[in-house]
Amino acid sequence: MPAQRKPSCRPVTNQTALLPDPPTPLTRRAALDAERLAQRARAPRQLRHRPLPRPRIVTGSPTRPRRALSSQLVITSAAAAVVLFATAALPGPATASVAAPATILAPGVTGQSLQVAAAALDPTVQRDSFTVSTPAVVSSTPGTATGQVGAVTGGGDVRWPFPGPVPQSSGFGYRIAPCATCSTAHQGLDLTPGAGTPIGAVADGVVRVSGRHSEFGQYVIIDHQVGGQLVSTLYAHMIIGSSPLRTGQRVAVGDRVGLVGSSGRSTGAHLHLEVHQGGATPIDPEAWLRSNAGRNF
Repeated sequence: MPAQRKPSCRPVTNQTALLPDPPTPLTRRAALDAERLAQRARAPRQLRHRPLPRPRIVTGSPTRPRRALSSQLVITSAAAAVVLFATAALPGPATASVAAPATILAPGVTGQSLQVAAAALDPTVQRDSFTVSTPAVVSSTPGTATGQVGAVTGGGDVRWPFPGPVPQSSGFGYRIAPCATCSTAHQGLDLTPGAGTPIGAVADGVVRVSGRHSEFGQYVIIDHQVGGQLVSTLYAHMIIGSSPLRTGQRVAVGDRVGLVGSSGRSTGAHLHLEVHQGGATPIDPEAWLRSNAGRNF
């Protein structure tokens, strides 16, 4: 029997015996196929969506368009709302009932009671009655008056231009213009005693102007001293040539200034009277005459 050889403990010096064999080089086509397989393995799978099945169309039944169905739904909803509103609006019969008390009272405690008269349960509705009446309409125009002024006669340093009450057609201030060329800001007092009525000076004074004007027609301005203050009066729309006064002439209270006419810018025979405080500022002639007529200064 041959002797067994003991394993040697010496290290292996030939390293090439342990390396694997080198891979066999691939052809160009095989290398391209291997690269495509590797790319497919690395790419994530995409889920394929299956199309939903289409609804089956039942033959033999009419198909309505969506617009017709929506209009029917709207009409049906409106009809239901009308029915509900009419049902709620219908008055029900008037009934009177007394509900049983739901609260249990303690022993010895008496509840409150209410007695209602039979007349309170009468369902008859009592309605108020009223009458309609039309009141009389009173015509009123701003700056226009139809009353009479000038009631002071006799003595006094200041007097009205006419001896008795005369109609007034237009007052001082804003008014509705009586003509297309007339002013709405009326600065005087219009008196209508009648055409040809004599006009008297309201106080002693000196004639400043006596002449004709395109607007005032035949007119006169007189300066007065009343209570130590200068007050001027203007008389307009007189008959042409009816004034005997001249510029610078002194006049006494009541002297004739002229005759009532309709010269200048006028719609009828009347006296347009103005009162100027300080000789230049127009003030209400009616208010001034009511305060000073008949007084002695």
